[in-house]
Amino acid sequence: MYASAASSSRNCPTCFLVRPVFSDNRFRVSDFEIPATCPSCAAYGLFGSRRILHERTRAHDATVTLRVVDDPPDRPEWLRETIRLLVHGTTAERERLLGRVARASDADLAKGSDDDWGLGQVAAHLLIVERGVALIGLRLAQGAPPGPTGQPRPAASGITRVGLDTLAGKALATAARLLAEFPAEPDAKSMARHPYYGDLNCFGWLLMLPEHYRAHLEALDQGRPSVL
Repeated sequence: MYASAASSSRNCPTCFLVRPVFSDNRFRVSDFEIPATCPSCAAYGLFGSRRILHERTRAHDATVTLRVVDDPPDRPEWLRETIRLLVHGTTAERERLLGRVARASDADLAKGSDDDWGLGQVAAHLLIVERGVALIGLRLAQGAPPGPTGQPRPAASGITRVGLDTLAGKALATAARLLAEFPAEPDAKSMARHPYYGDLNCFGWLLMLPEHYRAHLEALDQGRPSVL
């Protein structure tokens, strides 16, 4: 927004931007100040003020006071909504996958090798990972042992439509369990080692689920393997 760089000093680490880039006939923020809580702020007429953000325009002056909360009282509701959105997003990606499986022939589902996965292998991998990760995340949140954490690599020879339907049913049931049983005060200190990311807590495990689906489905759409 500004052509000049921010300035600061050792005594008063204040961000003060002075020259707007916008033309005069547009909304203009002429200064943006984040005053430090220190005596030298008196030089700017801000000593003792709780004002944190000030925006001045030609039309009006507005002051916004911010309060940083380390322990928000609505944390349980916030976490519950996070898990709900996570399950909703993962369910949508699973349904996209299953729609693709339903349109494929049995021969297409059986294609693939250990080095070049076919649709059936990708589908089995995604469904197994969803269920496994959801259980790992739930167990960690409850302070329980996480169980096995390795990466499943299905062989094409073992893929059947009936088998994929069974895996999908298990993933669906586990998603419902995650939604119902995730604690309001989860254990965020317990860790389990992810084969690629290293030690993760319950949130580290769970928040990647929708993206895992999206990465593989995007790779299938583009006719390339996914590194995930």
